[in-house]
Amino acid sequence: MTAFDESQRGEPVELAGETLDGQTWDSADHRGKVVVVNVWASWCGPCAKEAPHLVALNKEMKGEDVQLVGINFRESSVATGRAQAKTWGFTRPSIYDKSGITSIAMQGKMTTQPSTAVLDRRGRIAAVVLGATTQSTLRGLIEDTLAEGADDRLLHDRAQ
Repeated sequence: MTAFDESQRGEPVELAGETLDGQTWDSADHRGKVVVVNVWASWCGPCAKEAPHLVALNKEMKGEDVQLVGINFRESSVATGRAQAKTWGFTRPSIYDKSGITSIAMQGKMTTQPSTAVLDRRGRIAAVVLGATTQSTLRGLIEDTLAEGADDRLLHDRAQ
């Protein structure tokens, strides 16, 4: 796991694509939230191992300023990805990426399946986990990222 200090973060991630259910997903639409991006594929054994953690995290974070999204990476077909997402219980959106182009959008920081990035409220990569992760690890990274600037937001809200 690598966490990046706010001063070390690059430009906001520009991630967009069609999801397994035929919708369009764009990271720019989720600025102001912490976004968790998880790269997965049906043929990935470690992805299967971490899937229950991601499902539980998605349920746990409902109502928070958090959006989970998957990248179904180099899958043979949308139908295969959709079937696997259903089997694993994914209800979050997953961008279908047969070509692998999303690795460019993720600024080269997500190089394996599975891998997971936490984007800050500005859309910048705050942390990356290469390999399978757990609900508790991600929760900690998300909570740290949510807390960033909390004092500034509180002061702003009080001034209103």
